[in-house]
Amino acid sequence: MSTAASSRSELHGRKQQQQQRSEPMSPGTLSSKTIRSLNRHAQRQLAEEQRLAMLENFDMEVEDKIRSMRTQLEADKMDLRLKAECEIAQLPRCVREMPLKTFVHEYGGDVTAAVRGMLRVEDEENSVLASLPEAPLAIRMRRKKAAQHQ
Repeated sequence: MSTAASSRSELHGRKQQQQQRSEPMSPGTLSSKTIRSLNRHAQRQLAEEQRLAMLENFDMEVEDKIRSMRTQLEADKMDLRLKAECEIAQLPRCVREMPLKTFVHEYGGDVTAAVRGMLRVEDEENSVLASLPEAPLAIRMRRKKAAQHQ
């Protein structure tokens, strides 16, 4: 055999080996490149699942916080309503039954002045005025704070 023929046969042998390597493997085996690709895909899939789980957990925590805040808001509203009712209950009946506009505009929000006006008593020496209670402490404190802010 000539050298040209032997080099052709070597070249032909190498081509067959390369084709065998590039041909698909049997169905049960995977190449290392395919395995790496599958590993990257599995890692991405796991990361996506973790991200979705974190978002779902965050949503549940936010819903729980909103529910808690709404419950607290309802409790605060009830507390405020009860406190307002207690403050109003401390006012004399004639002032409680008076329209708010009249109380504020004619008497300047002063309970004692409103009571005196309702009784139409101008003389502070009158025995009826002596028996009238002073404005409750909470009302006096509010008036004092309002005067300081003006």
